[in-house]
Amino acid sequence: MPSPLEGIRILDFTRYQNGPHGTQLLADMGAEVIKVELPGDGDPGRAIMRQPDGFCAYFEALNRGKRSITLELRTAEGKEVIRKLVQTVDVVVENFRPGVMDNLGIGYDVLAELNPKLIYAVNSGFGPDGEWSSRGSFDHVAQGMSGALVAQGGGPGATPTSVAWGLADQVGGMTLAYGVMTALVSRERFGVGQKVDVSQLGAMISLQGFSLLGYLHTGTQERRNPGASRNAAFSWYQGSDGEWFTIAGLDPKFWPRICRVLDRDDLIDDPRSVDPFARFENGPWLIEEFRAVFAGKPCEEWLNALVAEEIPCGPVYDYAGVAAEPQHWQNGYLVELDHPTFPNHRTIGMSVQLSETPGGVRGPAPELGQHTEEVLLELGYDWPDIEQLHDKGVTAAR
Repeated sequence: MPSPLEGIRILDFTRYQNGPHGTQLLADMGAEVIKVELPGDGDPGRAIMRQPDGFCAYFEALNRGKRSITLELRTAEGKEVIRKLVQTVDVVVENFRPGVMDNLGIGYDVLAELNPKLIYAVNSGFGPDGEWSSRGSFDHVAQGMSGALVAQGGGPGATPTSVAWGLADQVGGMTLAYGVMTALVSRERFGVGQKVDVSQLGAMISLQGFSLLGYLHTGTQERRNPGASRNAAFSWYQGSDGEWFTIAGLDPKFWPRICRVLDRDDLIDDPRSVDPFARFENGPWLIEEFRAVFAGKPCEEWLNALVAEEIPCGPVYDYAGVAAEPQHWQNGYLVELDHPTFPNHRTIGMSVQLSETPGGVRGPAPELGQHTEEVLLELGYDWPDIEQLHDKGVTAAR
């Protein structure tokens, strides 16, 4: 069976992280993603976290399975290539500072005239409206403006603390892929192309939904100790061997089972822990009680006991542990992938599995401009044309 997006072509102008992550998700589902990069250095993401051997995990993770074409978009010839390309694709995606594509003469209004069923997706920093709409953004700007930095730091008055991994970028990319998929379904049903607007800020607001909604309802944001839990049954503990594990008895039905595992039946009826409200109110005391008991046996013994009582739990891994865990490989969350430069290459797999039309990691990230001539030939350019574009600096740095 084909992959679900096989036959869908995407023209990808995105750079850095929040756009490329979204188009990478679509490429995994079978879409042909043609990444447009400037001649010379290409996407600035190619240089971020680049290692001495030339491997760039940042770029590789965000651009696997794509094709790369180099074009100088400020030239008439480069814009002409784009106008030809846009008539062959289903989706255009960009995350430039708002107005850049319009100023180049290849914005939504122009391209939609060339391809009325085109889906044109924008992943901006702050959304399409308001005084911030024309400003550029990067990850922690959106984390700060969405309230995430303060919330992660512990609440009002606390020192702001960022979340790692470019969280606003990653969530923004997921939201972008969701928006494009929704527009593709809409086009299939109603025959219309349209513009899709998503943003880092909007994605981060959505991510914090229930916490922010609590404030909107009460007008109060609770302060908390960052990285700590007040729920003893929903926390993490260290065994006698120094290894850590999690326990997630969020449902009250797990409370008696947890007490049995701890051999602390007295806690079941203790007024300080008899119900969820008491356990939350006396969280610090109860957590210390748990820590003292859990420190008495190795992590694996506790996990076996918790699993036997069907209490949600699991080991706490560093990245070495993640790479060694069979569960990740058996579900395709981590996969091996042939790479032309790096043998024995292991990479991130897919988090969505489809039974009848599965996607898959198509290949590594492309070299800069790797598919330029190939794409131009598909558009009808001949080799003399291609050589002329190269010599004029349209597809190669002067």
